[in-house]
Amino acid sequence: MTKKVFSVLFVLLTTLSLLAQTPTGGVKGTVVNRADGAPVEDATVILSSGASELTRVHTDANGNFTIMELEDGIYDMTVEAEGFLQNNVNFTVTEGYVRNLFTLSLVQEGRVQDVDASSFAEFDVDDAGYSDNPTILYNQNDVFNNQVGYNFSSIRFKVRGYASDAQDVYLAGIKMNDAMTGYSPYSLWSGLNEATRTKYTVNGLEVSDYGFGGYNGLTNISGMSGDVRKGWRGSILTNSALYRLRLMMTYSSGVLDNGWSYAFSASARLGGNDWVRGVYYRSFGYYASVEKRFGDTHKIGAMLLATPGTRGAQNASTQEVYDLVGSNTYNSNWGYQNGKVRNARNRITHEPIAVLKYDYTPSARFKGSATMLYRFGKNGYTALDWYDAQDPRPDYYRNLPSYYYMDLDDYGRANYGKALWAADSWSRLNPDVVHINWDRLYDINRNNHYSLKSIYGNTVKSGYRSKYVLEERRTDQRDFNLGLNAKWMPSSEFTVAGGASVKINRTENYKIINDLLGGDYYINVDQFAERDYPSNAEIIQNDLDFYRANGYPQFLYVGDKYGYDYYAQIRKADAWVSGRAALGGLEAVLALKLGYSTFWRDGLYRKGLFSGEDGGETSYGKSERQQFLTWGTKLNLTYTMMGGHRVYGAIGYMTEAPTFNQSFMSPRTRNTVVPDLEPSRTFSADVNYSYVNNGYSARLTGFFTAIDNQSKVTSFYDDSQSSFTNFAMTGINEWHYGLEFGGKAPLPIQNLSVEGVLSLGRYIYTSNPTMYQTYDNSAEKIEGTWGVKIPYWMSHPTEDGKSVQHYVPGTPQLATSLGLSWSRNYWFIDADVEYFANSYLDMNPLYRTDLATAGPDGIVTASEIEYMCAQEKFDPAFLLNLSIGKSWYIRYRYQLGFSLNARNLLNNTNIKTGGYEQARLVKSTTLNERYYRFDPKYFYMPGANYMLNIYFRF
Repeated sequence: MTKKVFSVLFVLLTTLSLLAQTPTGGVKGTVVNRADGAPVEDATVILSSGASELTRVHTDANGNFTIMELEDGIYDMTVEAEGFLQNNVNFTVTEGYVRNLFTLSLVQEGRVQDVDASSFAEFDVDDAGYSDNPTILYNQNDVFNNQVGYNFSSIRFKVRGYASDAQDVYLAGIKMNDAMTGYSPYSLWSGLNEATRTKYTVNGLEVSDYGFGGYNGLTNISGMSGDVRKGWRGSILTNSALYRLRLMMTYSSGVLDNGWSYAFSASARLGGNDWVRGVYYRSFGYYASVEKRFGDTHKIGAMLLATPGTRGAQNASTQEVYDLVGSNTYNSNWGYQNGKVRNARNRITHEPIAVLKYDYTPSARFKGSATMLYRFGKNGYTALDWYDAQDPRPDYYRNLPSYYYMDLDDYGRANYGKALWAADSWSRLNPDVVHINWDRLYDINRNNHYSLKSIYGNTVKSGYRSKYVLEERRTDQRDFNLGLNAKWMPSSEFTVAGGASVKINRTENYKIINDLLGGDYYINVDQFAERDYPSNAEIIQNDLDFYRANGYPQFLYVGDKYGYDYYAQIRKADAWVSGRAALGGLEAVLALKLGYSTFWRDGLYRKGLFSGEDGGETSYGKSERQQFLTWGTKLNLTYTMMGGHRVYGAIGYMTEAPTFNQSFMSPRTRNTVVPDLEPSRTFSADVNYSYVNNGYSARLTGFFTAIDNQSKVTSFYDDSQSSFTNFAMTGINEWHYGLEFGGKAPLPIQNLSVEGVLSLGRYIYTSNPTMYQTYDNSAEKIEGTWGVKIPYWMSHPTEDGKSVQHYVPGTPQLATSLGLSWSRNYWFIDADVEYFANSYLDMNPLYRTDLATAGPDGIVTASEIEYMCAQEKFDPAFLLNLSIGKSWYIRYRYQLGFSLNARNLLNNTNIKTGGYEQARLVKSTTLNERYYRFDPKYFYMPGANYMLNIYFRF
């Protein structure tokens, strides 16, 4: 009897002990269709901890799932369902509680638009006058960003008016923002949409597990094979506004039983479009990745990707030109050669990215990673160059009717007959006038016989010297990165994340001869210096050391470097840490960042104008190193309530070192640094309310950002100085503040919902920056423009004594959309109307100086200030768009689908999407008392256009 009692007690105690050791934590939620809020039945919920998959469950008929017996720790969750994109969630279980994720929404595959850098092609040419890229958002789980990311891209919308460098973009844990400019280099992987689809995004000032982030969020693109959707997927896409055809094929093995996974993808984008002649794509993409998991703790992966190809670009033109040809999509970059279209401005790139990544997950409470990334290859774009010849561009101002005749006598343009002749040639679309006359350029080169002699009098080269050539301007990067990231949960209430990174970048900036256009050779001399110093043979040399060694200037063949050649040497190091504390529905995150940046110019040519001799400025060798310490801090607070309500806010302050491109007065010619360079300073804050429940979703945000002490450098021909000049500004301050709202709600009609977006902002300049101007052909500082303020940059007075504010350009400051969305049985139909207003032209600093407003007589008048300083405001724009799509499942294994997106159905071709003021002046001829502005140049949106995507998955 006694033995039986002890046996029973032993069994009971053992059972109680086992029960006590069973974890009590868990996670639950409801998976719904984002389109209509309907539950998604039989969705697969995969739970992982580090490299180890723990379990997978399926949702019930109401879309619900529950996973129990989870230890306190950090978990990754993937939600998959046929016909939907994956949703990736990261969450933490603390104190043994069951974490309620409430609603997890999935986006239907057919609805996803193929947004890549192709959408911003004409803005991706360095000296086109407009070189910034708009922000592309990837966060599909945010109701505002889900609609704005694609729908507003056609108007070049920038979230909160921020520039591209405000958003940090990571690949496999490495920050990819360009070392030279700070911009997000989407073109490095555009066209590889399937391979780079898995992304983790935070918005605004939110802190990510991958980095400190900017003030416009952070996106980390996984890119590794284990995160590429399993199986084969092929697609064919055509559209009428970018390229004729895109072919893409992707395969992923998924994680195999032996721990290996591999994936590859290839794509091609080919052809022109319906709207802009001369614009074309001949671009390709390749991607390969492999990973190996070693138990639950270790994972090693490698990746290689690139998007080599050539793309023909579009130029902006003046309204006079557009009106003459009767089209706002005219492109001056092309002409006929032997009856075929040829573009002079071609982007030519091949920049592979190689990645090696190691993940370490010893427990559910800790995970870390180390990544090495190397970017290399070439990045160039072509343009016409000429020596002792007329400007060959068809829309050059001397080729237009306005050059010969203006109604105002003060312009001194009174040749009415010549103006009529020019207008008639343009209106008849005479190809010899309206387009680049390639055959004429070849004829000139083939008839320019020339003998080049050395300083000793002997002939060293005889043949046909090209007056016109096609140059290729190169910025070839060698970019090495090392990044470390870790996340640790020391207790159930607290999580620590952090990381460090090092960047070593060497970018060679130079140009080469791409095509001699029928000639035998070109000569490496500076024709502007030759104009100013005709009797000094050494000063005109671009490569003085070659001239001194050989007694004659270098003669050039296809592929030879000329003009300028220098390294931009950039080194960066950053470290950051964040602490996340959670108590019930309240969560707080505090993050800190420290950074060090140094860069210098290393000239490879000794230019005759700046030889560095006799203590003068030098073009050769290393410049003085610029060094900057930077820091930042962020605080995020979130309160989550029952029923899908969430209130959260953030505040942050950060400093950023100036970029290389904005730090040298004229890096093509010499080592001179912009005076008084300092880090920029940014203070930002936002307050948000969101609601997601029962098919309803909404977010309302108020934001404020002050960006101080920015710098900018531009180079242009200054008519007031009759010379090519370099113009630097420091101390540019901006304010960005406003409201964002996005919402979606089901209607009484089954499967129909209404959705809307509003972005209402005010983005203004709040300072008059300091200017510094130098001649390109001289070390002299231009009198009146060195170290003084630009008096009318922030605002200008009107003739009646009022002050008119100047605005940050490049985006509508009012953008709104209202639409209907219907979906059923894998069909969807979306229709929306969009309205954009308060867009402004990019300003030129020269027009806002005392020199320009005073005119040749030196007398400033109110009318001159108003005329010269007023900033153009674009007309409002209205768009009507429609999308339709369908997916079919074949034998429950294969998927066939299509999506058709039609935009601007009202065919409005008068919508300006960007532009800039030319930095040129016309001097009055009769009164000699004022200057007149050159006409600005614009980009326009294409008319009615479509994109059709057909895909097959198996």
